[in-house]
Amino acid sequence: MNSPLLKPLLFALAFAVTSFADFTPADSAKAAANCGGSFLSTTVLGKNPDNARAKAKTEIAQSIISNVKSQTKMTDQSEEIDGVLKESSKFSETSEIESNLTLLGFKEIETPKRQKNGEFELKSYICAKDAAKGFLEQQRLLSDSLSLAANTALSTKHPKHKNEAWQKTRRLWVEFIKLQKLLEVLGVESPYPAKEIYTRAKANYESYCRSVKVFWQDAGNECSKTVFSMLSNKIRMEKSKCSNGLKLDLNCPEKCASSSIEIECSVNPSLAIESCGGEKYSMLKIKEPITASHSQKKNLAMENLIENLPKAVFWSEWEKEIKEWIPKCVE
Repeated sequence: MNSPLLKPLLFALAFAVTSFADFTPADSAKAAANCGGSFLSTTVLGKNPDNARAKAKTEIAQSIISNVKSQTKMTDQSEEIDGVLKESSKFSETSEIESNLTLLGFKEIETPKRQKNGEFELKSYICAKDAAKGFLEQQRLLSDSLSLAANTALSTKHPKHKNEAWQKTRRLWVEFIKLQKLLEVLGVESPYPAKEIYTRAKANYESYCRSVKVFWQDAGNECSKTVFSMLSNKIRMEKSKCSNGLKLDLNCPEKCASSSIEIECSVNPSLAIESCGGEKYSMLKIKEPITASHSQKKNLAMENLIENLPKAVFWSEWEKEIKEWIPKCVE
C-alpha cells in the first residue's frame, strides 16, 4: 500500500478487502511495470477461479464508483456543475460502468491458488490507462456531438433552434462531466476540449438571453386584457414597441349575436409569435370559439364570456409553445 508506485491512485484503492495485505510489494512492482504507471488492484477469494475473477472485477469497478461518489459528495439529489443541473443518482447505476471496466485490460499476477479451505485466492489488477479507454472513447463521441450542438447554438439566429441547440449542449456537457469524474478517479486526463467549447457557448447564450425581451401587442379589448393577464403570470413580457426579441401579437375580436332566445357572445383568439422585424415564427389558435350567453343583455353575456375565458383548456398549450421561443437563461 505504501509503495511510491501506487501514489497516483492511492485514493482509488480504499476498497481493499481483508486479504489485501497478500498483494505484496513485489506484486505491486510487477503490476506497475506492466501498466507503465498506475493501476487498481485487489486480492479476493472465490469458490472457483471464474468466481474469483468475477468477484475481483466487480470489486475494482465498485471501488471506482465509490470513489467518484466520495470525491463529488454525491447524493440522490441533483447538484450543479458549472451551472448545469445533473442527476447524480445516475452514478448509482453501475452496470454500464462495470462493463466498461471489466472488459478492458483485466490482468492477474498469477493464476488463482487453491487455499486449504477449498477457496481460490486471486491477485488481480487493471491498468488505469486500460480502464479509462472505454470512457475516453465515450468522451470523444460526446465532445464531437457537443461541438456540433454548441456551434449551432452560437451561429443560428432562429430563437427556437438556438434554444434547442443550447439545451442539447447542456445535456451533452453533463454526460461529459460524468465521465470526467470517472477519469479523475483513474488519474487519467481527458484530451478533449469540451470544457472550452461549453464555456464559450454558455457565455454566448447568457449574453443572448440578457438581450432578448418579449413584447406584447393586442387590440386593447376585454378579451385582450384577460389573455395578457393570464399569460403574463407565467411569462415575463412588456407592453411597448418591439425592439430586440420576440413580439406576441394577439388577435381576439369579440362578437355577439342575438336570437329569439338569447344573446350569445364569442371570442376566437389567435396569437402570432414573430420577430421584432416581422418574421413570423408560429401562429397559436384554439380549436373552437369560447362562448357565453345571456337571455336579455349583451353586456352581461360579455361578462359571462370573460369569466369563461380563463377556464378554457388552451392555456397550457399556448404557454408551452411560447416558452419554446424564449431564451432559458442559465441560472
